[in-house]
Amino acid sequence: MNKTDRMLAIVLELQRKPMLRAEDLAAVFEVSVRTIYRDIQVFYRG
Repeated sequence: MNKTDRMLAIVLELQRKPMLRAEDLAAVFEVSVRTIYRDIQVFYRG
C-alpha cells in the first residue's frame, strides 16, 4: 500500500473508530508507529 492510500485508509479507520492508538493503526497497516505519526503529521501541515 502506498503512502497516499494508507493515509486515506487511516482517515477512514479513524472515522470508524475515533479512539484508535498509533500502535493499533500500525498493526492494522503493518507499518511502524513512527510511520503512523509521520502520516498523521502531514494532515496538520496541510
